Amino acid sequence: MALESLREWIYACVHCSTCKYTTGTYFDSCPGGKRGQLESYWPSGKVFIAHGILEGHLQFSDSIVKKIFACPTCGSCTVQCELEVHDHLLEIIEALRAEAVNQGFGPLESQKAFEENIAADHNPYKELHAERTAWVKDAFELKDTADVLYFVGCTSSYREAEIATNMIELLKKANTDMTVSKEEWCCGSPLFRTGQLKLVRELAEHNMEMIKNTGAKTVVFSCAGCYRTFKEDYFPLLGTEPEFELFHVTDYIVKLIKEGKLQFKEDAPPVKVTYHDPCHIGRHCGIYDSPREILQSIPGVELVEMKRNRENAWCCGAGGGVKSGFKDWAIEIASERIKESEETGAQILVSACPLCKRNLMDAIKATGSTLEFMDITEFVNSRLA
Repeated sequence: MALESLREWIYACVHCSTCKYTTGTYFDSCPGGKRGQLESYWPSGKVFIAHGILEGHLQFSDSIVKKIFACPTCGSCTVQCELEVHDHLLEIIEALRAEAVNQGFGPLESQKAFEENIAADHNPYKELHAERTAWVKDAFELKDTADVLYFVGCTSSYREAEIATNMIELLKKANTDMTVSKEEWCCGSPLFRTGQLKLVRELAEHNMEMIKNTGAKTVVFSCAGCYRTFKEDYFPLLGTEPEFELFHVTDYIVKLIKEGKLQFKEDAPPVKVTYHDPCHIGRHCGIYDSPREILQSIPGVELVEMKRNRENAWCCGAGGGVKSGFKDWAIEIASERIKESEETGAQILVSACPLCKRNLMDAIKATGSTLEFMDITEFVNSRLA
């Protein structure tokens, strides 16, 4: 979305500061503002920058670009804002980034590789496209067509493959007619989030055609970023509605449980877990209940909530290009979440996003925590009969 098209909402912000703290508490809600401590790092400051750029009072500079990219686009500001602008804060930040890129001032140097790598091999990790399904075990047949397509995503394909293998095992245990496509490309989330929009239509059109060719009626995502990109970015971009159902894995597992297709072990050892809400499925897409419904339905599992949860959850720190652009800060944000997890007394921290997994596990290592981390696909599969 162009910055100019958001003019009404840019002017609607009165810089009241409600975006800075969790409503009714003294908890910080914005990782960027907490880190920078200057108005330009807070959401309201970024809106003020957008206003200045629109009116020609400001010009992009390295300093301004650093500030607008020092944001994991977690969306906490959209929850805390008490004005009608709340629905448009993320749009303003992402449009501001896209305008910086258009004018040759962004993204950050480490984030430029996203576009280069995706253009070359359809993933941001500089891995060979031919190796996208290398994680698939020989026992699983990649069919050309199926009722359900599992859209794996780049991170689970190339970095957190145990999420993908557990996902397939879980779906097989439910006797799901499913497949994975070798022709899957990056969904484009790293590009949408960092304002590099040149390739996003090509990626969207390719992935939509790929899904059509499989004949799938349902597409399931274990990646929160991929799900968010399809649900919130693709269809406004393409001006079409999907001819198939979209499910994040948490909603799909609830569906399978209700249909009686998943049976849990009755004698598994009791365990106390806490759940981290990924921003991409939580604040961005409103998925809060299904992960908790899953965990509470498993025998022997006690779910204990962190002090900041659901729409007020503290971000893991990896999104919006921050994991690439500000590596140490990403760990700092995640370390705060690890501390909150430990305070619950839980043994296992569960989440539902491969990028959250990577950054929270990095923080567990950095802080010397004894917490165990499991993606919800891994945890559910480990408790199935």
